[in-house]
Amino acid sequence: MQDHPFTVSPTRRALGVLCMVAAALIHWWLLTAYAQALPLPAAIDTILSIGLLTAAGYYAWYALTYIRVWQVQFLLALVVQFVCVGVSFALLTIAGWENASSFVAGLPLRGLFGLMGWIILLQWYDRLREEEEKEALMPPPVVPEEKKEPVELLEKISVKDGTRIHIVHVEELVCLQASGDYVTLFTPQGQYIKEQTMKYFETHLPTSFVRIHRSSIVNSEFILRVELFGKENYRVKLKDGTSLRASSAGYKLLKERLAL
Repeated sequence: MQDHPFTVSPTRRALGVLCMVAAALIHWWLLTAYAQALPLPAAIDTILSIGLLTAAGYYAWYALTYIRVWQVQFLLALVVQFVCVGVSFALLTIAGWENASSFVAGLPLRGLFGLMGWIILLQWYDRLREEEEKEALMPPPVVPEEKKEPVELLEKISVKDGTRIHIVHVEELVCLQASGDYVTLFTPQGQYIKEQTMKYFETHLPTSFVRIHRSSIVNSEFILRVELFGKENYRVKLKDGTSLRASSAGYKLLKERLAL
């Protein structure tokens, strides 16, 4: 349930697709130009290899939440390369598109290409996390106090799903996650998408709901425990097994609400 940089931003998704296509073209060209592979087998090889690396790179965002030591990250990169190369060779051999000699000839290219792409992706992930942590540590802007109208707290939320309208009672909400211009509501019965802002829910939900991250609001009634991973990196574990990331500011607010 942790927000992924490619799922919350359409721009990043588009750039990710462009990078994947560019990587595929370069990979295919290297196989045909230097490994002497035929165009069609090289194309199938490329689709498999880039597809596996893309899937591994996507889920690496979640793995790096727990892996902060660079030596372990480098070891993970090597393991991913070996697995992707092995799976590609096995599938291509079964389909009759590859033989051992031609595949071995392209191993240096595969390893170097995959490792470089993986390292670049991990560095980008690290930079995003550092930016999020710096943003979380920044003090909120000081604004002059003004007389505010009392806010009416929500008791239930209506969600339109095609021709149906679902009524979600606030006490059933486990947590809320930002999804671009929408907010995903998580309940024990399922997930619902509402076109609304996180700021609105932050101000219109009862005090049992705490915004622990710019993209997450959690119902404190469903919290099981809070864990510390590395410096200023907190994880909130829920009773249903869900794990959510909390910023430093969100963790402090949670401590205040829970009187810890």
